[in-house]
Amino acid sequence: MKKILAFLLAAYSMIFLACTTTSFTVHESEPTTLSKAETFAITVPNDYPDESKSGITTSLELQKVLAGCGVNASLLNRFPDYKSVNAETKAKYDYIVEPTITYWEDNIATWSGKPDKLLLVITIYKTKTSEVMDTFTIDAESSSIFFGANDPVDLIKEPSSVHYGKIIK
Repeated sequence: MKKILAFLLAAYSMIFLACTTTSFTVHESEPTTLSKAETFAITVPNDYPDESKSGITTSLELQKVLAGCGVNASLLNRFPDYKSVNAETKAKYDYIVEPTITYWEDNIATWSGKPDKLLLVITIYKTKTSEVMDTFTIDAESSSIFFGANDPVDLIKEPSSVHYGKIIK
């Protein structure tokens, strides 16, 4: 009986860990310090093909992450990237955050056994000089039977919160 209970406990533990594991590969640029007292805006990238609203949900998630770092960032709904932002809008902000969705795979992981996947490049520009202040890449994949995420956007919070928590003071 004890062996059966030990086996069931071990099996349950392995299943639980497999269901809640998410793998992240993060590529960071040289550490830069940004001030939360300065003004930030986030562009809204174009949706990934066949993934409606992936652009706006990505920007909204980054807005939440930055709010957690004490930054009140505005969304620039009309601009999909830094190059498209006009000079008048750039003049209102110190930094513009540009997320670029490189890959987005939204699977119903609990039913299909396929994980959600995300490859996102986030670049922060200093608007006065157009200098790249920070580049951050998230390459993430949920577990194939992950019960905590239901969208690739859920893979953004953890690595970006850690990264921006280090550089925004």
